[in-house]
Amino acid sequence: PMTQEEIVHVPTIIQQHRDRHVEIEQLVDIHVPHTKEEIVHVPKIIQQDRITQQHVEQVVEVPVPMMQEEIVHVPTIIPQERIQQVHVEQVVEVPVPMVQEEIVHVPKIIPQERIHQQQVEQVVEVPVPMTQEEIVH
Repeated sequence: PMTQEEIVHVPTIIQQHRDRHVEIEQLVDIHVPHTKEEIVHVPKIIQQDRITQQHVEQVVEVPVPMMQEEIVHVPTIIPQERIQQVHVEQVVEVPVPMVQEEIVHVPKIIPQERIHQQQVEQVVEVPVPMTQEEIVH
């Protein structure tokens, strides 16, 4: 019997850290396994068709609607008639008759004769005796 060697790709699964972001509304993680190749030397090469399959995992997070109940007390409004009293202050001024007595002195006019004086200024030159001293050395 004849033995044949062939190149075979052996897939290996490697664990990797996944980052998740919270800000996104919908998060989809796709895990793709990595393959590792190994070359094997064969004395005779025979061509053949190969079917490669890759496993794809898709995780989809779907938000679930949640219900929350809350009891709310609503006050009821009862219409009531109200009587409002407004205090109004009104000031009325009533004129009061007033009598006032006053003593008025009226001057008596007496005619008099008046003498008018006018001042007159007169400039007079008067000679003044003057003495003169002389110092002799």
